[in-house]
Amino acid sequence: MTSQRRRAPADSEMRGKLIGAAEAIIREQGHGALTARTLADRLGLSRQIVHYYFKSMDELLTQVVLNCHEQSKQALIDLAASEDPLRAIWSLSNQPDFATLALELAVLAARRPAVREVVRACAEEQRALQTQILVDHLKSRGIAPLIDPELAVFVLTAMSQTMVQEDAVGITFAHAKVLATVDEALGEFAATGGSWKFRKP
Repeated sequence: MTSQRRRAPADSEMRGKLIGAAEAIIREQGHGALTARTLADRLGLSRQIVHYYFKSMDELLTQVVLNCHEQSKQALIDLAASEDPLRAIWSLSNQPDFATLALELAVLAARRPAVREVVRACAEEQRALQTQILVDHLKSRGIAPLIDPELAVFVLTAMSQTMVQEDAVGITFAHAKVLATVDEALGEFAATGGSWKFRKP
């Protein structure tokens, strides 16, 4: 239900604290654990204050998605200066907090139609940025990619998120082999723009 109460300014400090705390709850406990009560309790506030700053939980969740997106974009922009941006993207995607939050937001999009479009748009913008960073890096070195950069980014980020998800429940089968193979493939890609590991026979 949407409240019609007077709203606080969108740029208020408390609003930012609520968004940050909501993100932490989602990362640590999953999006299902986020309610006005759990959020207020985390900050030692009354539940009513959540409704003062956000007209609905969907609005709060949308702001969490947008906030995470801006953080991820900045991290990717910082990676653009790396000598090996594809390896840097792989390392970023392998960070448990990053991958866990990405997975939670994907599930959130499937369960909450009101935030689905913003999750989709943010995810596609990030993937496009990752790909462009890789393309620009190879071009600056005069390397014509032998593998489609979009494919390279998709495979690496999907693999890293799967491994983090499995690590969370104790699944490690084949992980060492995957890490060794990816490390070798990344080295070859950095040198040539391709890798036999991912080429068709």
